Amino acid sequence: MNQSKPSPARPRRAAAPRACAALLLAASAACAVARPAGAADAVPNLQGAAVTDLPGPPSAVASGDRSVLPAIRLKDGAVVLDSAVLLKVYVYAYTAQPVDDTAILTPNTQMIHPPAAVHATPGQAREIASMIGFARAHPRLLIRVDDIALDARVAQGGYYPIDNRLFIHDAGYYFDNSPYHYRYQSPRQFRHLHCEDPAVIRDIDRSIANFVHFDMDIACTVLGADAKSHALLLRIDEVRLRDAVGNVLIDRKRD
Repeated sequence: MNQSKPSPARPRRAAAPRACAALLLAASAACAVARPAGAADAVPNLQGAAVTDLPGPPSAVASGDRSVLPAIRLKDGAVVLDSAVLLKVYVYAYTAQPVDDTAILTPNTQMIHPPAAVHATPGQAREIASMIGFARAHPRLLIRVDDIALDARVAQGGYYPIDNRLFIHDAGYYFDNSPYHYRYQSPRQFRHLHCEDPAVIRDIDRSIANFVHFDMDIACTVLGADAKSHALLLRIDEVRLRDAVGNVLIDRKRD
């Protein structure tokens, strides 16, 4: 929220993983089930469910084994993309390749001796199938990133530049060391965050002067996935820059 392509955006923790560092997002393998947003968002029990059993609209797909399967959490109708397992689920959901449950469940690390392969139990296999069906029905994603450093405002252009590896064309972003990654289509427009509000400018300038970093919500839509490269292609729809307490400072929508 890890690449020879620019380093990945890696989420810090699952529940609101504000994916850490402007783009080196570290993985969070276990995700807590988020508090339902409302009665219509009640968390269903999908233990043993088949794809056709999916209720709607659920706010989470609860895992029977929290050690390997995360929950799927919704925020304002978008799935919070915050773990390597969920990224793999989305790649399989939007490609025609056969699903490899072991690839989804086995963690990818930089250890000299890689971890033993995790083979899905029948219940986990059914749950993965349900998660994939859920992903196909929910192409809207939310990626949360923190530790965003902004450079000084360019007065002539009226924007704050993001001078790091976030939103670079064709960059891949990962949650672990597997080949599975996501990339943005035409992200460069979001490298300039325009702001004309004098009060907000003062707040942001004060934070920059004191080396205070920001949080960011990145709202996306899945455009597809590539089975050969294991890449999930995302269109950025909106970027919200937030302060430490969650106030929206800049709201930048796709042109």
